This record gives sequence, structure tokens and C-alpha cells, in this order.
Amino acid sequence: MKRKLITAIIAVALLIAGCSDTANVSEGQDRMMEKVEDEWGYAIYVDKDTNVMYIKGPGDRGTFTVMLNADGTPKIWQGEE
Repeated sequence: MKRKLITAIIAVALLIAGCSDTANVSEGQDRMMEKVEDEWGYAIYVDKDTNVMYIKGPGDRGTFTVMLNADGTPKIWQGEE
């Protein structure tokens, strides 16, 4: 039981931490992602295939994170309003 709890905690920590190296994301995002907004140092990108929205933090080492709705489902880009 203790082993399962520790494994679950480690898995959640890894999911929350995300990937700190964004060099590969920046190189390939022109092909699969489109920047739709850039303000206050934060940028919002949309996956061209799925329309799922992502937010990237400020700077070269900003974290790339999926945006979620209140119910936990991925936020889908509806286009410009």
C-alpha cells in the first residue's frame, strides 16, 4: 500500500512539473502550432490538428502548458471572436 502511494505521488509530481527544456518545442512549433495571442510576456498557441490551446510562460525557458476548462477538459480554440 505504501509503495502504491509513493508511486502515485511521484507520478503526480512529474505531471505537474512538466518539461523544463523548451528548445525542441520552439524549433518545431511553427509546423504544428500557431501563436494566436502574445501579451504581457505570455503567449497562447493552438495545435493546428486538434485546436487544443496551450500557454507558454515568459522568456526563453517559459513552460509550455495545456489550457484547461473548469471541468478539467482541454480548452478548444474557437477562432477569433
